[in-house]
Amino acid sequence: MKKDNFDYYYKEEDIHPGFSVDCVIFSFHKRKLQVLLRKFALEDYWSLLGGFMYNHEDSEQAAYRILEHHTGTRNMFLRQFHLFSDPTRTDMEQNKNYINRNASSEEEGKWLLRRFITMGYYALVKYDNVKLSAAPDESLKWYDIQKLPHLQSDHENIIKTALKTIRAMLPVIPIGYELLPEKFTMTELRKIYEIIMEKEFDRRNFQRKILSEGSVVQLDETVSGKTYNPPILYSFRAPDMDKELL
Repeated sequence: MKKDNFDYYYKEEDIHPGFSVDCVIFSFHKRKLQVLLRKFALEDYWSLLGGFMYNHEDSEQAAYRILEHHTGTRNMFLRQFHLFSDPTRTDMEQNKNYINRNASSEEEGKWLLRRFITMGYYALVKYDNVKLSAAPDESLKWYDIQKLPHLQSDHENIIKTALKTIRAMLPVIPIGYELLPEKFTMTELRKIYEIIMEKEFDRRNFQRKILSEGSVVQLDETVSGKTYNPPILYSFRAPDMDKELL
């Protein structure tokens, strides 16, 4: 390739043929659930952070490599959630345009026009813990999950499937623990649940239910800088992951 547009320079002979990984990275910031997307300089669409699996890797190792490269951390909640294998999932016109702009010859980038199945992973990260790292010819940006831009191929479907999976698993996934800072307000936690469940919750009933479960404790602290009726702060008890995943 003329330009190193990928996170790492992939060669056809180094990767498992026909297989890729795509990572849906969720964070919570300014009361919005956000997903991290990437855009190459000459393209008119955004995409999930993904890539190919080297011959010496398994899919999880590839996902961690990609995430660590872009976020500066390997310490995150990562789960495999779906294999996307629809024969028409890839927009080949997008790939052809990408090859035309970046390959020194049509033959060089021909392997990108093959059918790829992709393993989807979702990751939950604390916004302030992420240190974005982008190549010179790409951009990385957090997008409100409810206001997504034009996306590559089936990436919108991958994001929606990740949300659907989290929604179904919400009782056993420590969603707030992984997304919120050490101290947070009950409103912030409730907002996460409302976005994922796509419905509003009564403030008092939500608080009562959350506190009765025992995973959240009220602190003797309030949000600093608020002089009138400052919100109370809360904290999580560290989840027992072995118990959560039973």
